[in-house]
Amino acid sequence: MIDKIIKNVLELPDVDGACIIDKKGEILHNALPDYFLDDFLDDLSRRLMSMFEAVDTNYLPCDDYLLKYPQKYIQLRRSRSAFLLVIVEPTVNLVSLRMVTNLVLKHITPKVIGQLREQNLKVAEEAVQNTPAPAPQPEAPSPSPAPGQRVRKPRPRPSRSFRGTQY
Repeated sequence: MIDKIIKNVLELPDVDGACIIDKKGEILHNALPDYFLDDFLDDLSRRLMSMFEAVDTNYLPCDDYLLKYPQKYIQLRRSRSAFLLVIVEPTVNLVSLRMVTNLVLKHITPKVIGQLREQNLKVAEEAVQNTPAPAPQPEAPSPSPAPGQRVRKPRPRPSRSFRGTQY
């Protein structure tokens, strides 16, 4: 059901992608464009939560932010149980975007969050099952000395000292 609601956000003109993150920092639904790297997504939830905490402690608490960058805008919305991040072009109709994101936040309930977590676990389990096990690499044989050749044993490194003490 949440897929249909997120699809409404994504069908809005000039919307590039959306993402739902729970209060624990887990990404529940990811419909962001491919240019968002996985490393960015891992750090995203931590940065979102710290930004909201910093603003809440130092200023008047707010649940909606619009971060304006030259090429893109990022709309951040917070509900009781999740964060919604939407990447948009600067030419987006902000009134329509707010209306559609209100519907998303209205439908994100603890029950829906539980369903999204279950879906993510199933997808992760399937990915683990579908990855082939790496083939065992044969061990390289240790070079044996030629007949009559002496085998050199490595010497132990001398311990360093400074004026008679170890360092």
